[in-house]
Amino acid sequence: MRVLCMALLVAIGTVSCSSKPAAITISQPLVMGPEVLSAGIIADAPVMNDEQAPAATTRVYNDRDVPLTIHYRYFWYDQQGLAIPYSPMTQSIAIPAHSSSELLSSSGSVNARQVRIYISL
Repeated sequence: MRVLCMALLVAIGTVSCSSKPAAITISQPLVMGPEVLSAGIIADAPVMNDEQAPAATTRVYNDRDVPLTIHYRYFWYDQQGLAIPYSPMTQSIAIPAHSSSELLSSSGSVNARQVRIYISL
């Protein structure tokens, strides 16, 4: 048991002392609650522009015969995957029946390199 604990401490020390920090990547840029999918909303992953002030757009589609209101919020991350403080709260938009709308957000930080959007009803 003592040997196992020492080996674990050595392994943790070796990993924590590496010179290059591990980059965190956003593996799921689009997050939707299950109620959104069952309501007939389909969304594309967010697309970032290549300008100096990063912005992102997400196209959402309403397959239903009635308009639906969705709520969404963008989350911004730097090159290492660390969250960038972003003040705007959750926003809402009504998507007309059998139509699509575009959700837009700007990061407010030139360091933003990754984005995630969360959509709910």
